[in-house]
Amino acid sequence: MALSDRPNVPSVVGALGGYTRVCPARPRTYFNCIMFMVASSVVSTVLILNYHHRSAETHEMSPMVKSLFLQWLPWVLRLNRPGEKITRKTIMMNNKMRELELKERSSKSLLANVLDIDDDFRAHTLPHTHTTNTNNTAGFIRVPHGGHSVDDSHLVHTCMSSCTRELNLILKEIRIITDKMRKEDEESDVKNDWRFAAMVLDRLCLIIFTLFTITATVAVLLSAPHIIVP
Repeated sequence: MALSDRPNVPSVVGALGGYTRVCPARPRTYFNCIMFMVASSVVSTVLILNYHHRSAETHEMSPMVKSLFLQWLPWVLRLNRPGEKITRKTIMMNNKMRELELKERSSKSLLANVLDIDDDFRAHTLPHTHTTNTNNTAGFIRVPHGGHSVDDSHLVHTCMSSCTRELNLILKEIRIITDKMRKEDEESDVKNDWRFAAMVLDRLCLIIFTLFTITATVAVLLSAPHIIVP
């Protein structure tokens, strides 16, 4: 066989090597995009589950997170809570109402402290006032039955002191029960807020990942050679 009849083996091998080096670039790019999306979805799922299982005992929602995930993002994503429609007007009204509630709560806490001090003062001073009143009335009410008025006044005083003691205990128990119910309601509201924030974050990640997948797929398909044959 003549030298001119032999195929150009190095040129064919070089062409094949160049083809294998150039062609897998686009599938590799698409694979990298898909891997990035999968890794991001795993991280976002962990964050969403973390938000969903948070409570008032473990985490406190900051005002910035509350304003972002409970007001503005739901308004942008058109998400509404059950029985509550989120609009720009309601967001501004809720912010004003929250400021008024903070001021009212501070004033109420100050008033409650003053009333508690007043109640404690009265609880300490009431038995003494009853003793003086009963002694004074016993000095005026004199019944000629062999000195039974003093025993009657002492019995009235003991009954009044026992009644006031029982009433104070009942009042303390009622305060404890109401405080516990109020705390449970607040914890339930905080838990519901975290769950709604998790739902908002889930919807946001769904939209972002869907747009990213569609954009990456279209870009890779349009950049591939011979995808559109004339």
